[in-house]
Amino acid sequence: MKTIITPILIALSILVSCNSNNDTQNSETQTQTDNKQSNIPLLVVTGFGSKKENISLATLKKDYCAGKIYLFATAKEKAKQYFGCENNKIIQSLEDFVPLAKNDELLIIDLENSIPQFKALAIDGIQFFSNAKQYPLTNPDKNLTSFDFSKNVTHFILTGVTAITRHMGALADQQGTDFLVKNLLPHFRNADLVHISNEVSISDPCDYQGVNAAYSFCTKEAHFAPILALGADIIELTGNHNLDYGAEAYKKTMQWYEKHQLQTFGGGLSPELANTPLIITLKDGKKIGFIGFNELCPSGECADKTIGANRYEPEKAKKVIEKMRKELKADLIFVGVQFSEVDAYAPTPSQTKISYELLDFGADVVYGSQAHQIQQIEFRKGKAIFHGLGNFLFDQVHRIGVRQAYFLHHYIYKGKLIQSIPVFTFMAENREPTLANPAEIADMKKVAYIDALLYKW
Repeated sequence: MKTIITPILIALSILVSCNSNNDTQNSETQTQTDNKQSNIPLLVVTGFGSKKENISLATLKKDYCAGKIYLFATAKEKAKQYFGCENNKIIQSLEDFVPLAKNDELLIIDLENSIPQFKALAIDGIQFFSNAKQYPLTNPDKNLTSFDFSKNVTHFILTGVTAITRHMGALADQQGTDFLVKNLLPHFRNADLVHISNEVSISDPCDYQGVNAAYSFCTKEAHFAPILALGADIIELTGNHNLDYGAEAYKKTMQWYEKHQLQTFGGGLSPELANTPLIITLKDGKKIGFIGFNELCPSGECADKTIGANRYEPEKAKKVIEKMRKELKADLIFVGVQFSEVDAYAPTPSQTKISYELLDFGADVVYGSQAHQIQQIEFRKGKAIFHGLGNFLFDQVHRIGVRQAYFLHHYIYKGKLIQSIPVFTFMAENREPTLANPAEIADMKKVAYIDALLYKW
């Protein structure tokens, strides 16, 4: 499905470096150069948790020229060309806009300096990330080269827990696997990269309703079809159940991934391979890196001596992230952790501690791959922590929390994460993944969007 990626898997070695956060103020010269070369759009952003979704172009122009909208310093010249007026409500650093974003204030910002903590609005109902060609907020100088979204912006989808087993596997036996993805496919068709955190290995035969099926998971090979239907590129192996059916099932599953050209991280056939980062070269030449860990390995699933998941150890994590940044030249680093499971919307103290450590080590995004229900979203120095995305393809429906989930549309430009857009889902009683309705979305935002976590630096 995808042709834009070039994987590089390199064994771990120890290097020391320090990743610095994106310094937007130092990018002004490059931004001005880019503006001369192509018709790069401006974004109108506000707080991540804001209820605002859209603004009319007429209102935007009027309020901007009236000094009611803030302007990021690097976008000053371009905004003047577009709006034809001066605006002195200048924001010099993204940190300064955080408390304003909490109050639904708006900011005009150039594309490369946007961060996921600020949500981009649609203009006249046209969202840049879904309809760039029709997006109106571009430089009016027709002599400039048109901005080519397809060549410059990478669309990456990150998902929650997948384990097609138990009741979901039994249903797949009865009616096939199409029901698992039919409601989701429209969101996945235009993605450049798709991530699946798969917690189950292949075993044929697999008794989905046997005496041990409640806590010991397997999947029939035919029931891996949804992974391919969604266009998966990247498989995370940090889960607790990949070794439930032993080493041979694990090895067979790794062979299946290799056969279908799926790249893996967070686990492997040796301790060294489990701790090997996945580096993918994007279509613009920038690199995205992935590494994954398991916090506690409650089922003995970690590759401490042989195969399995990558156990979390702070010093090991620090070294591999530093290696990714300095030696492997990753521009953007995602770290997934299979934390200890908890039936709560708030992360555990250990989750928060480890997530903060990983950001301090140099990660750009940290997410919890363990959560069977959604957990809170947090930003720290402009970087995102998605504490738990909930169940993506897993059969739980016994309480409201495990039916609530989301996956994320991430957009990457020049090696930077510029936008993260959640798509909320709700597991139907018949275990068919569905897109959440407005009331269900509102309920999930109440528990996942906490101002104290969204609007701090």
